[in-house]
Amino acid sequence: MSPQAGAAVQLAAMRGVHRLKVISDRIRSPIAASVIGPPTINSPLDLTYFGGPLVTGATNRNVFINCATTPTECWGSNGLSPTQFLRDLNRSQFIRINNEFIGVDLFGQFPVSQMSTKTTFAPSTTGTPTATIPDLIAILFSAVQTTGQAGYTSIYHLFLPQGTDVCIDENTCYSPDNLATFVFCAFHGSLDLDPSDPATHVLFTVEPFQSVPGCAIPGQAPHGTIDETASALSHEFFETMMDPDLDAWSNALTNEEGSDMCATFGTNVHLRQNDYFIQPEYSNRAHACTNAPIKH
Repeated sequence: MSPQAGAAVQLAAMRGVHRLKVISDRIRSPIAASVIGPPTINSPLDLTYFGGPLVTGATNRNVFINCATTPTECWGSNGLSPTQFLRDLNRSQFIRINNEFIGVDLFGQFPVSQMSTKTTFAPSTTGTPTATIPDLIAILFSAVQTTGQAGYTSIYHLFLPQGTDVCIDENTCYSPDNLATFVFCAFHGSLDLDPSDPATHVLFTVEPFQSVPGCAIPGQAPHGTIDETASALSHEFFETMMDPDLDAWSNALTNEEGSDMCATFGTNVHLRQNDYFIQPEYSNRAHACTNAPIKH
């Protein structure tokens, strides 16, 4: 970690994070049995707006970490990478599911750029390289320094390679090698690199390798690793749009975000010229999960 990045870690203030639970915890949720039933009027599953900021358009900035080959080989398959998925999603009807929550047409409003970096993560007690919150802040600081872009018009997606764990604290981890601490598959959040400067506000998601038991949706991946990567990435991206600082759209009873409602199952969707097997998204208009925008 460079001295500049180390100083940024000490100064930065995390606004909060929201985790995508492992499959077993998603299935145990009472929501899982409810969202696939008949639609109702004013369902208790519907989301409530609590007044926080929304993301109406932003550049998705993929940060590929410690990939020895290419992003397609590290996190994709069939010639499809996370960057290609986000480009396909950006110009699809699927992204318009969120129009009802954001209040504008999202089609084409989220272009994609990418960069790569290498770093060293300290090993956990099991010997696995493990990223910590300070590590992630340092990477975000360097990425923002490179692009010069922060705020609500950029979303940084940090991709961790196969064989790397990540922990929010010592007992809250993506750790397929240590089931005692393995409680999430991905997460999104926001932070201020300098709490005195609103211009240093950063939106981000953390995307560990998803092709592991506990994160892959049962029956997923007819197209290979890209399905599992894309499903988690879509989940976190949609939630970042509608709840970037964890104070906008969520379920008032459970504090679940929109994508959480539909994270127990998936289906094939055709985005532009490519097929992906990903989770659907929740719609207040449908009072259920859907793969297409619901008209008034």
